[in-house]
Amino acid sequence: DDGYDESDSEESNGNGSASSSLQSCFKTMVDTLTKQDPETIGQVQTLVKELRRITLLWDELWLGTLAQHQSEILKRQQQLEFEIEKVNENANLSKEEKLSLKLEKHRIIVKPIIFFLEQLRDVTGVEPETPHEKHFQEKYLTDIDELINKLANPDNPIRPTDSLQPLKALQKKFQQKFHKRSLYTLKMADISPVLHGMSNTVIAMPGVATNGRNTVTISCIANVVSILPTKTKPKKLVFLGSDGQKYTYLFKGLEDLHLDERIMQFLSIANTMMAQNADPAGHNLYRARHYSVIPLGPRSGLISWVDGTTPMFALYKRWQDREVAKATLKSS
Repeated sequence: DDGYDESDSEESNGNGSASSSLQSCFKTMVDTLTKQDPETIGQVQTLVKELRRITLLWDELWLGTLAQHQSEILKRQQQLEFEIEKVNENANLSKEEKLSLKLEKHRIIVKPIIFFLEQLRDVTGVEPETPHEKHFQEKYLTDIDELINKLANPDNPIRPTDSLQPLKALQKKFQQKFHKRSLYTLKMADISPVLHGMSNTVIAMPGVATNGRNTVTISCIANVVSILPTKTKPKKLVFLGSDGQKYTYLFKGLEDLHLDERIMQFLSIANTMMAQNADPAGHNLYRARHYSVIPLGPRSGLISWVDGTTPMFALYKRWQDREVAKATLKSS
């Protein structure tokens, strides 16, 4: 029994058909809305498209992918060293045969590394559309091409550490701007000139309740973009509203925020229910603070920035530092 079941196939086909139907319905809705209000739909589509562009910038993509494959790279380096040692210990092979065998083993073991590097190279080697992408290519593309070439044609295949050294050097180069656990800033004009150029839009401010005619819209987007030093490199964005107020958001990519949105909706409903338990002065006895979460798709979204809060990790880190300090004092 190979485990294949016709019902599985039918279910898979059914899921594919359902997905296709949903896509068709979605397209029909967008087309209908576009006919009714082409300006709003066009601007929203541009906003979402450009936000997705900055989800993971090219240098962030390279650093994240290299970090993700770090254990695999180390494993292959160790495997290559082991295989070369076996060849060296084989007394039945001539010097030329040993060299030929080492080259072949190097080619086979390093091939998967070259494969994902070439994939990244293809993604980040296209025609740049922003100053940031152009700067990336000017700064890193030559090094990337040399790295791939050296891995495919090593100068010294008998020393895996040497042949993989350019890869470590490139990773270190990417890490230079991310090495500190503090946020850094970029200019929106560099990473998305389109977003930087948007002004006086008809897009309703995300997560802000509308009140009849007094709908707050996005007037422009601040040029300063703060990048948080966490794994997915979320971006702190500031939108200027048509009411003159600043609205700050955390734009997160590579995460599905629909569950976060549901939790916030639940808290809002809970507040409505608990509003019945007000004190004589009309103040709610119980109220859960919440914030707006706006998914922009299955892998990204905006979260309203909440000022005056302390991250849980910061509290833990302070406690950890205090414990280390106590231990140091005791030992001294």
